[in-house]
Amino acid sequence: MAVINNIAHTVILDDPFDDPKQLHFPSRSPSPTINLLNVSQIALDQLLNEEEGKTEEEIQKEIEAKDMAAQAQILEMVGDLHYADEKPPDNVLFVCKLNPVTTDEDLEIIFSRFGKIKCCEVIRDRKTGASLQYAFIEFEEVKYCK
Repeated sequence: MAVINNIAHTVILDDPFDDPKQLHFPSRSPSPTINLLNVSQIALDQLLNEEEGKTEEEIQKEIEAKDMAAQAQILEMVGDLHYADEKPPDNVLFVCKLNPVTTDEDLEIIFSRFGKIKCCEVIRDRKTGASLQYAFIEFEEVKYCK
């Protein structure tokens, strides 16, 4: 018989079956354990220390994954992404840490040696027009982007 740890308490509303002769009824319900009364635990199956038994590298990867998911959700909320899990097309290259004076034409000249470019755009501030120092370059084929 398997022991189920997730059931904290039960109430029998209707029992259509006859009780066995050797069944003993307790005088009252059992008192809850201190672990059940722990209010910092949201769910019964939630671990109190989620990092227990994990290596430093595993913990760091989990933190990074949570941060990336949170950033994607923020970008979705402000309208920069349609969906938090949206991925760019494979033929689009993201370029960052650009010099503020770099133009679309400069990037097109530099990256056209790798293949035919469909579109090249330095992202700029809507109000000032100043470069935000990153760009997207869309190639005709995925192999040029690699």
